[in-house]
Amino acid sequence: MNRKSFAVLSLLSLSLLGACSSEKPTEENAAASTDAVELHFTFWGDPLEKKSIEDLVGAFNKENPDIKVTTQNIPHGNYMEKMNTMASANKLPDVGYFMEDNLGEWMNSGQIRDLSALYEPGQPFEGKLKEGIFQFEEDGPIAGNFNSLGAITMYYNEAYFEENGIDLPPHKLEDAWEWEEFIDVSKQLTVDRNGKHPGEDGFDEKNIETYAVNNFAGFTFESFLASNGGGVVSQDNKQILIGTEESIEAIQNLQDLMYVHHVMPKPSQASTIPSTDTALLTNRVVMSIGGSWDLNGLGKAIREKGLKIGSGILPKMGEEVRMMNYGAPIVVFENDNTKENFDEVQKFLEFVNDPENSLPIINSGLWRPNETSWYTDKDKLAKWTETDITPDNYIESFVEPVKTNLVRNKAFFNTDTAQIGDIVGPSLEQVWTGKKSAEEVVKEDILPKLKKTFGDKYEYVE
Repeated sequence: MNRKSFAVLSLLSLSLLGACSSEKPTEENAAASTDAVELHFTFWGDPLEKKSIEDLVGAFNKENPDIKVTTQNIPHGNYMEKMNTMASANKLPDVGYFMEDNLGEWMNSGQIRDLSALYEPGQPFEGKLKEGIFQFEEDGPIAGNFNSLGAITMYYNEAYFEENGIDLPPHKLEDAWEWEEFIDVSKQLTVDRNGKHPGEDGFDEKNIETYAVNNFAGFTFESFLASNGGGVVSQDNKQILIGTEESIEAIQNLQDLMYVHHVMPKPSQASTIPSTDTALLTNRVVMSIGGSWDLNGLGKAIREKGLKIGSGILPKMGEEVRMMNYGAPIVVFENDNTKENFDEVQKFLEFVNDPENSLPIINSGLWRPNETSWYTDKDKLAKWTETDITPDNYIESFVEPVKTNLVRNKAFFNTDTAQIGDIVGPSLEQVWTGKKSAEEVVKEDILPKLKKTFGDKYEYVE
């Protein structure tokens, strides 16, 4: 899944949410009193997400007869268009999901309410994962936090490893594969139709039966730039890092998986690779690096088709594994209704942001909790990790790294994310399609465009 298909949680934490559905508002509690405070909530989501959100809102309305929340499900691909139309007509909703990449611009324009008071010590959102908070300057306004953690992780087909006598991927951070180890194992896993592996005489790169890993370059590349000591934008939001040696090396390493080592399918072969669950079931790929939300689709294959998957630690390019986070925020729009009835708005925000109230969708594999205590408290942890679809070694390979190795993607702190993405994403397609090297694209295409667009707003580290 590429970056644009996600939120282009964003963030498969949420391109899987982008199915088309009716935009007609639905009242969740027709029996609510006529003098109740009315709030309008917009979101996107596939059928599971839609039903889960409507059930969640229905439960809130039942518990709070003095508040009536109506919902409006808008297709993911049309969400920002709809928001812009609503803004032009001065008819924005009261509360809603929002696209990560566009959030900074809307926050700056004053259309999104500052919620920073809710994150202060002793306040209801004090315990939210700090990497999931949308704050665009130190001690500045807070737009909200992600409704669900979406993190880059690895799932794999246990049976394929076992049947071929290959050790399972590491599950602990301290045992993570070095990049060369990852390549070596990937060559053992990859096989052509004649049973040959990359590097063996007669290996046919044009007729590969099983690839070691799915094509994860376009969507997850920032995790590996960070692992290698680089990035696109520095975490302090002051520097452009994509021109560093470490960033260029990381991008080139990803290209080499396709065109040098032949262990990952090229974009031109995408049509031959089915969905993640089917690809793992049929041994088309053995490992899948992507979003944590992929567990939702895999869960169905686990229950219905007997797929046995494991959860592994990401390989590292540099000294440390880095798990890039994604996830769409729930925001409060600035309007007369939210100003006059903020107590009711806050009550609704607290309800929909509480993992306890979202357990059905969390346990579907689509969402992961957005609160620190749900990764540290044993009782809370058991509520979402002791399920029939939880992969083997999940605590070690996912929960523990979230606590120590999660890194924010730029949408959580940078107001230029959409513009930067419009430059970097299309330019890197030349790398992923094998037309140019990473160095050529970064130095001849990306950096000149970034400098022309942003001037001296950032320091360009090269």
